[in-house]
Amino acid sequence: MKLKKLELSGFKSFAKTTKLEFPASVSAIVGPNGSGKSNISEAIRWVLGEQSMKSLRGKKGEDLIFNGSQTSPRLGKASVSLFFDNAKKNMAVDYDEVIITRKVFRDGMNEYYINSSQVRLKDIIEILSKVGLGTSSHHIIGQGEADRILNASMTERRQMIEDALGLKAYQIKKSESERKLAKTEENISQVQALRKEIQPHLKFLKKQVDKSEQAAALKDELKNLYRIYFTQESDYLESEAVRIKEEKAKPESEYKKIREEFAKLPEDSAVKNLEDEISELKKESFKYESEINGLRNKRNLTERELGRFEGMIEMEESRTQSSGDETVSPDVVYKFTNNLGIHIEKGLKSEDIKNAKESLIDIRESIKEFLSELGSEEKILPEVLNDLKKKKEEILSLLVKTGEQENKLTEKIAETRIKIEEKKKSAYGLEKERYEMESRIKELDSVLSNFRIREENIRTRLEGVENEKNEAGALVGEDALERIQTEIVGESSDEMKRKLERLKIKIEDSGGVGEEVLKEYEEVKKRDEFFEKEMIDLEQAIESLKKLLKELEEKIGAEFKIGIEKINKEFRNFFAAMFGGGSAELLRVAPKKRVKKEDDIGELKEDKQEEEKDEGIDVSINLPKKRIHSLDMLSGGERALTSIALLFAMSQVNPPPFLILDETDAALDEANSQKYGQMLKNLSKHTQLIIITHNRETMTQAGILYGVTMGSDGISKLLSIKFSEAERYTG
Repeated sequence: MKLKKLELSGFKSFAKTTKLEFPASVSAIVGPNGSGKSNISEAIRWVLGEQSMKSLRGKKGEDLIFNGSQTSPRLGKASVSLFFDNAKKNMAVDYDEVIITRKVFRDGMNEYYINSSQVRLKDIIEILSKVGLGTSSHHIIGQGEADRILNASMTERRQMIEDALGLKAYQIKKSESERKLAKTEENISQVQALRKEIQPHLKFLKKQVDKSEQAAALKDELKNLYRIYFTQESDYLESEAVRIKEEKAKPESEYKKIREEFAKLPEDSAVKNLEDEISELKKESFKYESEINGLRNKRNLTERELGRFEGMIEMEESRTQSSGDETVSPDVVYKFTNNLGIHIEKGLKSEDIKNAKESLIDIRESIKEFLSELGSEEKILPEVLNDLKKKKEEILSLLVKTGEQENKLTEKIAETRIKIEEKKKSAYGLEKERYEMESRIKELDSVLSNFRIREENIRTRLEGVENEKNEAGALVGEDALERIQTEIVGESSDEMKRKLERLKIKIEDSGGVGEEVLKEYEEVKKRDEFFEKEMIDLEQAIESLKKLLKELEEKIGAEFKIGIEKINKEFRNFFAAMFGGGSAELLRVAPKKRVKKEDDIGELKEDKQEEEKDEGIDVSINLPKKRIHSLDMLSGGERALTSIALLFAMSQVNPPPFLILDETDAALDEANSQKYGQMLKNLSKHTQLIIITHNRETMTQAGILYGVTMGSDGISKLLSIKFSEAERYTG
């Protein structure tokens, strides 16, 4: 796999979009100090997932973004993209060209992309670890970091070598498996705790369910009794309703008929009219009687007046005979008779005895006055006597007429009384007929009322049965409502009800539980079974993870052992080439760490050494003409050459897609520079090299040369030249 191109935009001093293509196996980047050369290697380190800002010569994310200059404004983001040739599908991405991009914004937010699709950092690390580009960054040797692998601890050195050998993917799997194993063990503990927690409740629910099962038999008995009761009760009520309907039909028909006949009777107003007519006839009869009484009074007065006139006539006739021709004045006689008539009339009309006595006194005085005048007045004239006789005849005629009128009125009264009796008979007949019908209607209404009461009782019992059905459905299920073929038993409805109540009480006393408790028991039981199954699955998962871990450890151990042997072979060759002899190799050792332990009384004892679980890597060297075996005794140049020899050896065993060397040759003299250049030439046959250098010998190994400059605007600019083209132009 080959790195095709690097593209920077806004990263540190590269404010403008800058592209570096790497068509040659060795590409060199040169330029004066401070021009931004090392920013290129840092950009590659950053886009491959570097998280240490110290390694990138910064403190926070925004330090990686172009911060502006006097002539150019600062930018809001920076991005770097690496273009890989993936035609052989070395990367697990289904593209012939893989573009890995990282962006950073002023707020410190980072974004990662693979072929323009946003991904996680973890995804990029997993893909790169499979092609030898791990997080140890052994493929990027920065300025002053050439001997980093020598300065690292034995454990860190082992991790670098594992990355170089392509074992990082296995280490990632191992770490993930260890995390999964720890998580699974934690899950087992949690499941055990949960299962332990629900066991008491499950036992309690089991007891409740057992009680419920004991009540099931009682419920079955209750259900059967319900069926018998509902069937018999329904049959009885239906037959009773039919019987009542049949018995009710005849009186109901009669009641309807008599009501119709009653409606046809004359209304109460007819009787009232008869009574009014009787009243009027009585008034008429009373009027006639009053008239008769008036006529009788009149007749009595007339008779008295007749007697008075007869007396006067007799008296006058006798007087006339005794006194000869002497006469009395008519005026005196008229006055006397007139006064006498007035007093008599007054006395007759008065009902008060006192007033009657006064009238008699007045009559007496009138007579005295008249008699006194007889002696003084002139004698009565003969004409007066004639008048008295004439007056008598008139009175007699009046008496005859009055008698006739009285007879007529008596006849009318008799007729009126006959009519009254007839009217009374008619009214009595109507009232009697109405009374008889009303009595029968009341009698029938009472009978029908009894039927209605019986029907209401039937309805009430039906409602009671329906309520009991609802209760039965809720208590023992809808099966209790099924009708069955049964014979009528000797038990009454009340007896069966008492039986039902006793059974219900027994069910309650037996500790029967509701559906919710049964449902809860099933849920808790299923939950416990689920936890049990989870325990089995988790235990199997632990066994599987332990097996996988063992396989990974064996795989890593075997691959690491083989890799160390290959690296040692190349390391010895590169080391001998660098130093003109001598030997060097990597040693697998078990590092020891010092720990402090407490004694029985809690005081610290002396330090003791304990071996770490993972092996570390130590470096053993033997310089020619020197007795030096320790890395601490090497000079700066020797350490640089040793580091380079080891890094080149690692690259030869499992060549990374590219190797970046940032001024790793700065400490080399001219002779060593030639050796270094020859090593680069050999190394470039297996690995693509990107070299940042000031060394002319190193430049001669490059196929393409990039020059980095920086103007007054603080922006790095790029110049490039291919040596093959330069030779053609100069030739």
